[in-house]
Amino acid sequence: MTGLKRFAVWRWLVAGLLCVLGAVMMACGSPGNPGVKPPEEGQARVFPLIAAPGDPVWLLDAPRAASPQGRVRVGGQTAEYTTDPVSGWLRFEVPQKAGGGPQPVEFVGLPSPGLNLNLTVLPPESASQDTVLYAAAADLADIQKTYRDRLNRLLADCKGSCPPELTNTIERLSALKLPEFQPLLSGRTTGKQALASTSRPELNISKFPSPAPQPQPSQFCGQVAGVLPSSGLRTGQVISLLNLLFGGRLGTDPSTSGHPTQAPYQNEPPSAIIKKFLDGPTGNGKGVVIHVLDTASNAADPFVMTGDVNYYNTIYKNRPYHGSIAGQVAQVVSPGAALDYQQVCDKNGDCSTLATVKALCAVAEEARKGGRHVVNFSAGGPYPALGLLWALREVAAAGVPTAASYGNSDDCAGLVPGDRCNHFPADWSGSFATSSALNAPTMLLSVAGWDIGTLQMATYNRGMLSPGVITPLPSVQAPGEFWFNRLPYFGSSFAAPVVSGVLANWMACKPGVPVMPFVNTPGQLPLPLSVVRACP
Repeated sequence: MTGLKRFAVWRWLVAGLLCVLGAVMMACGSPGNPGVKPPEEGQARVFPLIAAPGDPVWLLDAPRAASPQGRVRVGGQTAEYTTDPVSGWLRFEVPQKAGGGPQPVEFVGLPSPGLNLNLTVLPPESASQDTVLYAAAADLADIQKTYRDRLNRLLADCKGSCPPELTNTIERLSALKLPEFQPLLSGRTTGKQALASTSRPELNISKFPSPAPQPQPSQFCGQVAGVLPSSGLRTGQVISLLNLLFGGRLGTDPSTSGHPTQAPYQNEPPSAIIKKFLDGPTGNGKGVVIHVLDTASNAADPFVMTGDVNYYNTIYKNRPYHGSIAGQVAQVVSPGAALDYQQVCDKNGDCSTLATVKALCAVAEEARKGGRHVVNFSAGGPYPALGLLWALREVAAAGVPTAASYGNSDDCAGLVPGDRCNHFPADWSGSFATSSALNAPTMLLSVAGWDIGTLQMATYNRGMLSPGVITPLPSVQAPGEFWFNRLPYFGSSFAAPVVSGVLANWMACKPGVPVMPFVNTPGQLPLPLSVVRACP
């Protein structure tokens, strides 16, 4: 019996088996559930939907015209595929130089209209790390009760029918113990935060359906979270399997998601640069808190940019600090604003997904109690972390704008034409618009660096030195080159706090948030003076 025939028989057998999984899945014969829509017969799919460079990925129900072996393109990178002898699925490995984040998958030399296959590529450091889990408190007991049973049933179904690499992951995952879950907001108890349970989606395991985008929980910051000790397992497979088995009731992310993003007028203090290129902002941000989520706490900044920092062909070794510098830039623009440093990135520059989510939830909670707030997030990465998106939405709903760094050219290093160069949360900027009206302000600004030497978009910005690489435009530009203690700090990381300071000044004297468009005319100042000088 061929692999494809065995797979077809297995699907039929599992369809009957699912009727017995009452405690795990919904009853058979129930109407379609919007949480997970099983694919139509013959519709090609990717599994897992998330993978790191070097990880195996399988194509199920490939087009009939696809040969047993050939090539696929992931973004602009190509990979060889073969037919897995056990499952009959087409197998390829994610190219080592594949761009991070969402990338299209296409068969090379095969017309494939309407396939719309996509793969989210993890950065290499997230390839086999722990996994962050989020859940509504009301769902937690059931998740804990059925976790191992769901995986063991899937393991039984998969043995002899799934690729051995996938079966091994399921087996090792089923042996793990779920972590202790804690509220995202400190001071809350899981009992008080019981939320309405979502309906259980109907799953057909044998088809490996692709979960629909998980809806934003009504009170995400009221959920609980924990870190599953899955280090050593392929993170993409872990996330994809848990999404499959729990159908949106369990949110999942890698445990880290991003890094801090990394210049004439050497003898000019930052205040002189701001005055020269922003025509001297008015207002001082009094009564506004700028929350700097970065490498610094309110007591220290342990981060050191190790190695060489090449600035205009001058080498600076082991340059210290990142978050504290971002805060100082914001303070130069808005001297009356209060700074609240939250260390979410460690001394090596790795940013904790869970620490970032908790910090954002704390900002949203504080804002709901009153006051005026701005978030500065001079970090990011190619992976679109679910918890980060949901927490930012809660922050925006509380009336708090966020200035996020657009990302630098290092993000696109090694990418080729056809690759997407992603950087989140900045790339979500468009979805945070306050209305559908043209030129509506956004609650999440993607801030690129504006070169104070050439008076145009700086070449250190993401995509500027990568022709053919697909990169969205930022939503705004700002000066991003400053000197502190005779050391250069340049990049979109240090442009974002300029915008944070401008936002703080505005919010101190005006309601809402201003429109700050993307001005990209060489020689023209990047920020509108009607905003920069709006306050008395």
